[in-house]
Amino acid sequence: MSELRSLISDIVERAGYIVEDIKMSETGGTIMVICDSEKGISSKALVKLSRKILRDELYDQKYAESYRLEVSSPGIDAPLTLARHFKKNIGREIDMDHHLEDYNSPLKGRILGVEDEGIEIEIKNKKEIKSIKVPIDKIESAVLRLKW
Repeated sequence: MSELRSLISDIVERAGYIVEDIKMSETGGTIMVICDSEKGISSKALVKLSRKILRDELYDQKYAESYRLEVSSPGIDAPLTLARHFKKNIGREIDMDHHLEDYNSPLKGRILGVEDEGIEIEIKNKKEIKSIKVPIDKIESAVLRLKW
């Protein structure tokens, strides 16, 4: 299995994308490859990646009969855990659980900017709109706020 993970990671990275996760069972079933880029990934790119993986001889010989391949991007409901996840979503609203002393959790706000060590969000605090910086290591969990 580690051989297959390595193969898939190499194919995705050579195509210029980032592997977010590879999920597979030991006994057969589905191989789920979650990949992305700094600017997102199109469905057309996902189809190309899927075809590249399926065409690889190692996958075809060892795994094609036992596994179904699914290549996808992180969904809109995927947690934001790394600086690049936040950077890709600048301008969008989030719900964030945190370990900040000065603010109650969860915080609701809009991502204004991102640096490697933290994010800047705009929040409404006592009818006042203000900008705060939140270190990445103080974020317990964060997800995009979906507006329907």
